[in-house]
Amino acid sequence: MAIVYKFKVSFEDYEDISRVIEIKATQTFLDFHKAILDSIKFDDKQMASFYMSNDSWKKGQEITLEDMSEGDEKRIPIMANSKLNQFVADPHQKILYVYDFIECWAMNIELVSIQKEETPKTNYPVCIKSTGLAPKQYDKVQKFGMVEDNEFDEITKNYLNHSDEVPGDISDEDGGDGFGLLDSGEEGGEAEASEFGFED
Repeated sequence: MAIVYKFKVSFEDYEDISRVIEIKATQTFLDFHKAILDSIKFDDKQMASFYMSNDSWKKGQEITLEDMSEGDEKRIPIMANSKLNQFVADPHQKILYVYDFIECWAMNIELVSIQKEETPKTNYPVCIKSTGLAPKQYDKVQKFGMVEDNEFDEITKNYLNHSDEVPGDISDEDGGDGFGLLDSGEEGGEAEASEFGFED
């Protein structure tokens, strides 16, 4: 029977949202990557990396989704070729997981237990506990408070369409300027001008 790791996965920015995932020690980081995304309902169209970490969450060895190194650069392990038991060295192993390096979804992963036997008829990896509703993957308004370009265009369009509903001429019916003042050429204009000391 295979050894099974139980990991708690928590959003770095949303500590109250977490998933508990069980995965065989002999399965790959690619299997783990897909299980995490499936548990939070994110698509798999973005780049990602795991970083083996110490107790202080300091980044160590990177395991990446795709090999982006060139030439003589040191090769970074690839998820598809890296089994968990090749890198998990601590019974309380901590791992940092970053998905989508533009949006930068960061998650803290901690090994909470090791089982010596797998549960019969279980298809690993499996999410056994889900706490909290995961944030929307591409909801920038929720995450950053920003307005998308198309939303800005829609707001502008609506404003322009309704701008003709706002009175364009603020002058009143009596020929004033809209602020209760009369033109100096109209009746009462000279009297008001002299009253305020504007007359030569």
